[in-house]
Amino acid sequence: MSSKASTNHQLTASIPPINPVIDGEKTLIEHLQTETSSLRDALDIRTQENALLYEVISTIGSTLKLDEVLRHLVDTVVRATACQIAFIYIFDKERERLVLAGASEQHQHLVGKISMALGEGIAGWVALHRTSVFLKDGAMEDPRFCYFPELEEEKFQSIMTVPIIAKDRRLIGVITLQAVAPHEFTEQHQRFISNTASLVANAIENAQLYENTQRKLSILTSLSILSQTISSSLYLDDMLRSLATLTVQIMEADLCVIMLVDQTREQPADHARQQRLLVRATSPNLNERAHFHPIDIDRHILEQLRESNESMFISKTSHKQTHSPEKKYLSFEQLNPLTDTHYKALISAPLIAGSEQLGLINCYSQHPRRYSPEDHTLLTTIANQAAIAIKNSYLVNLLAQKNLIKGFFEDLMQGTSESEESIKQRANFLGCDLSRQHAVVMIEITHLDDRHTLPSLSSNPRKKEGPAHAQDGSTPEDETYLHGAALQSAYKRITTIMRRRIQDSYPGSVLHEYENTLTCIISTSKDQSGTRLKSWLQDVARQIQTEHAVLLSAGIGNACQNINDYRRGFAEAKEALQMGQSLSQEQDIQHPLVTHFNDLGVYRYLYKIAYMDDLRDVYQDQVALIDTYDQRKNTELLDTLETYLECAGNLTKTSERLFVHRNTLIQRLERLQSICAIDLQERSNWLTLQVAIKVYKLRSGKI
Repeated sequence: MSSKASTNHQLTASIPPINPVIDGEKTLIEHLQTETSSLRDALDIRTQENALLYEVISTIGSTLKLDEVLRHLVDTVVRATACQIAFIYIFDKERERLVLAGASEQHQHLVGKISMALGEGIAGWVALHRTSVFLKDGAMEDPRFCYFPELEEEKFQSIMTVPIIAKDRRLIGVITLQAVAPHEFTEQHQRFISNTASLVANAIENAQLYENTQRKLSILTSLSILSQTISSSLYLDDMLRSLATLTVQIMEADLCVIMLVDQTREQPADHARQQRLLVRATSPNLNERAHFHPIDIDRHILEQLRESNESMFISKTSHKQTHSPEKKYLSFEQLNPLTDTHYKALISAPLIAGSEQLGLINCYSQHPRRYSPEDHTLLTTIANQAAIAIKNSYLVNLLAQKNLIKGFFEDLMQGTSESEESIKQRANFLGCDLSRQHAVVMIEITHLDDRHTLPSLSSNPRKKEGPAHAQDGSTPEDETYLHGAALQSAYKRITTIMRRRIQDSYPGSVLHEYENTLTCIISTSKDQSGTRLKSWLQDVARQIQTEHAVLLSAGIGNACQNINDYRRGFAEAKEALQMGQSLSQEQDIQHPLVTHFNDLGVYRYLYKIAYMDDLRDVYQDQVALIDTYDQRKNTELLDTLETYLECAGNLTKTSERLFVHRNTLIQRLERLQSICAIDLQERSNWLTLQVAIKVYKLRSGKI
């Protein structure tokens, strides 16, 4: 037993102490196990990261629709970083702002409604400097922070913001992650977001390219519909409303307003003066929700827009120029017909067909917006097509109205088998009430400088002889054409002015224009004799002569009470015009001449005799002999004889009218009898002598 105990003691005593090497190996194993566990965790993290990156790649490769890409991307980065919310801002180059394009579900309703300038807020700072920002806590205390109440950022004080940059260093946007503080953004989080930003940059560019392509395709489709719309048989107002609706879609605008030049307003002779634009169509329709005011705009502004071949950009909040700095820009208010508006930006293009300015088309944006050159070109294209359609509509309406009025006037002048009621209905359609008294007026426009060279409608044209070629190489035909074109333009302008003045002063009048003659049926219900109408025409004619250096001649017929009276009224107005023109030409009258038919008196009967009968008799010869004596001796015997005959041989009345003494009158009569072979005391000669004197004066132009 003792032997056994001794043996055990030796075994125990013989066991050496623990070897340090073995202890180190154990520590190494534990370290390796820990390291292995860490590597396994890192591998799991990397695997998870790769899975998330693969998910990102799958997402951006599955669709080209930007909103879907951003929505999936937001969900992925939130899961990857354990953050509460995420925002993706896209840089809008036109507006030079970051616009919220993607957000977590609770903030989806804010997409597109929040924007910030470069340098504004932490996201703006990151975009401006292309540098990431990581804040574990106290984000609102950062001097770069900009508070947006809608985003509830006071709840999330931990922020990680990373720029989205293209390969060529162009800014695409910004990714912002926010979490309840404190939140540690690990290196893996930062690496994942950075890799995600790199992948997303190309995806966003591709999606934007796709959307741009789709937009261009949509624009082409809309332009095709636009072409069909303006070439359809829609009435002008319907066509303008459809045009405004399509323009809003094509330009992606919030409002389109189409304004046209006020055709009822008198056009100034000076082209530098203003035109008035009136709103004719809007989209959306604002007729019941807004009040418009007319726009008075200088003609040279529209001409400048046309010459530059690009539309004008006007911003309410910024006057930055998008083109050459030397170009003159207008303020927002100058082209804005809305009396109350919250729109921030406006792009305008003139409606011009050929050389005629028709109006303006405006597109508004509720947010500040910088329009691109493509936007200018697109709106100009729309405006050019619209201008042609508007001009064609004007021409069609004018032609239809002219044909209606022309037929109506011809039936009144020549007579028709239609009933009186039918004629009155046609007149009512043209805005004229034939149950009231009217007078027929014929107005002829003759340029003052060509008073004696231009052919009148009432006389035969005479050709002027001249050299075969002018010194500048132009032929007489060329000069005649240019001269005629200029005169036709002047006639058109003056006719338009007269038309508007007559319609303003005498509502319900109907007018028909043919070359340089304006035939009118004017209401004279309270002017039976036509005296006021004649006086008014004389005043207008003098104004036209002063303002435009154009001479007017007018003939007025007697009042027409019944339909059958108008045939006579047209004939009277024409005869008054023709006789007035002939008398004024012979006497070289250089002022407007308005002749009422009743003013013609006896000359109406003598006029045709004087010009259609060239035969002479003893009475004409004796009158000519007296006139020759007057010219040689500088006397007034012929006027004395005419007055003596008009006073029926009454010496007292004759001397009073001539303002001479009775003895002087007797001496003149004795001298007349010594010259004239006709017995002046014989009463049977008096009427014949009176007629002979008036015919002689008509022929010699001494009326």
